[in-house]
Order: sequence, then structure tokens, then C-alpha cells
Amino acid sequence: MPISTVPENPEAKREKLKLLKAFHQSTLDELGVSGAFFIPKMAYIPYGKSEKFLGFFLSEINRGEDAYIEFCSKEYVPEDPERTLYKWKFNPHFEDEYEKTEPTAGTGHVRYLIPVQELHVVKVNKPGETISETDSTNAQLQFDLPDPDDDLPMEQMTIRDYAAIHLGRPCSRKEFLNNIIKNGR
Repeated sequence: MPISTVPENPEAKREKLKLLKAFHQSTLDELGVSGAFFIPKMAYIPYGKSEKFLGFFLSEINRGEDAYIEFCSKEYVPEDPERTLYKWKFNPHFEDEYEKTEPTAGTGHVRYLIPVQELHVVKVNKPGETISETDSTNAQLQFDLPDPDDDLPMEQMTIRDYAAIHLGRPCSRKEFLNNIIKNGR
């Protein structure tokens, strides 16, 4: 099965983003932030870390405004069946307080790692009732990340995984895959 390196059609991505925001628009309207910055994000555990983070690009984090987030896959598919909406409160000290990733090969993009624990859950209790925000440290986050030691679906294979398999070298970030490669010869 070949790995596709062709980026998704930008128009299709914009349409998915528009549909995701439309789902939350009534909540944003009730909060009085109709034109809020909304962005779907994938929560993940970066290599060498033990907690979940979101990666924000400079253009997303330096807007000077709060961000409203729904946890989605890279393909903008919601990961939470409840479709929970979260809020990240703008931090003007982001440059000093958040860790940055290494520049991405090819593009040179750097991402700022925002701990998921900094997010606030935004929820509508019942239609027509008051919307409240709760600190995520007191709320149960309702999404699951795959265990990297489990056998994952093919669509979650990375280029690094593909190279590890075909080169026969344990260079994957998935320890179980590295063990298979080491012990398989």
C-alpha cells in the first residue's frame, strides 16, 4: 500500500473547517464570540513527553486572542463523540513559557507545545441555558489517544515507520515496531 504524500485539496480542507465551526457556532454565539478563532487540533504525546499537548504554529498563537478548539484527526475528523469544545486563553508570554519543537524539515515551521491541561471545557448544559466554562484540570477530558504500544491502523503509519520497516532499522518512534524489527532478524 503506497503512502500518499499529496496534500489534501485546500478547498476540501476549508470546507471541513467550515463544517466543524458551524457545529459549534450556536455555542460561540451564546458566548458572545461569534467571530472567535476556532481551530481543530490533534492532541498528542510528543516524543519524550508523558502528557498530551497541542501544537500551535506561530500564526495561530500570536493572534492576541483566545482560541476555541475541537479535538480532531489530521483529516479534521472529530475524535470526541461528544464534540466537546475547548478554549485556550491567550497567553501573551507564549514565547517564553511554551516549549517549541524543532523546525520541520522542508518547511522550517516551529510549533509551540500547549499542554492540554491548560484548556478550559466550554459546554452548553441544556439548550437555552447558560453556557459555562470549567478548568480542564477539574474536568474529565473525553477523548482517547491510541496507545503507541498497540497495533495501530495503517493510516497511522508515519514516514519514519515506513522507513524503519523497509530499511530494517529500528528508527521508529513506536517502540513495539522497533522491537519487531530488532527481534525479527
